[in-house]
Amino acid sequence: MVELFDKELGKIIVVPHRGAKRVIARQKNGYFQLTVPYRFGPKQVASVLEELRPRLSGLKPVSRSIFREQDMVSSFTFNAQIVRNSLIDTPSLSLKKGELRIYMPQRSDLSLPESQQFIKEAITGVLRIEAKRILPGKAASFARQHHLLYREIRINSSKGRWGSCSAQKNINLSLFLMLLPERLIDYVVLHELAHTVELNHGEKFWSLLDRFCQGRARELSREVKKFRPEWYDFLVQD
Repeated sequence: MVELFDKELGKIIVVPHRGAKRVIARQKNGYFQLTVPYRFGPKQVASVLEELRPRLSGLKPVSRSIFREQDMVSSFTFNAQIVRNSLIDTPSLSLKKGELRIYMPQRSDLSLPESQQFIKEAITGVLRIEAKRILPGKAASFARQHHLLYREIRINSSKGRWGSCSAQKNINLSLFLMLLPERLIDYVVLHELAHTVELNHGEKFWSLLDRFCQGRARELSREVKKFRPEWYDFLVQD
């Protein structure tokens, strides 16, 4: 058995099986399992994973309400996990090289509401920091590339919309965008930038957005509407 981590799909467990004649992909509780023929090598696994990616990325993850010690939140720029620490009495955080460690006292009960609230606020807080670091830069780069003008990029905690654009060309982007794969983050940013020209969803808008998205605007729109990150419900619950 081999454990992999894919930035878009999350944790993947590869299970070689002597009786397997083909690759079987199953969605498990918080990860994907690939059962492969026994002598499948790393290159074959990588090739099959790319073939399966469109189908696996479209599956709706299991809704999660409790964050446990073995769980992981995967975002565009970091992964978050709990680490037990016998030397501390209060929770603390560390973000280094794309790894957010949420240090919890050894004897702490993670199921308590206050523990879950700390974990949720810790991850959300880092999502906000990373959104402010990444998203304005993406918007500025795309705007230069497509000769577009906007007034301001604001990062908010919207739970119902990934983004919006006002008549004054102020663009709002949800910090929870950071839970999406990069192609969908880029699509949302381009979608809102297109609204600086066409403040509607008419044919001119879709024609413009198609130019920005290599003719895939409606395809990406459908994908982002049905995409729901695994830990989204946990992070946005009050």
